[in-house]
Amino acid sequence: MINLIVIVISAIVFALMVLWWRWPALRDRMEAPKYSMLRQERRFDERNAWPATGKPVRSFDHEDS
Repeated sequence: MINLIVIVISAIVFALMVLWWRWPALRDRMEAPKYSMLRQERRFDERNAWPATGKPVRSFDHEDS
């Protein structure tokens, strides 16, 4: 029974890999959630990088006393 489950899951993964490799249009749809997440992360990073002072915050902007 376990062997059957492993074979079926392996076949599904192999089929998805072939689809991803063979059809670029489908590849874009398969990778869309990743790019959406990266866009959101970049948007939040940009929002946090510009505080009310109008200058970007960088870790090397501070002075040691």
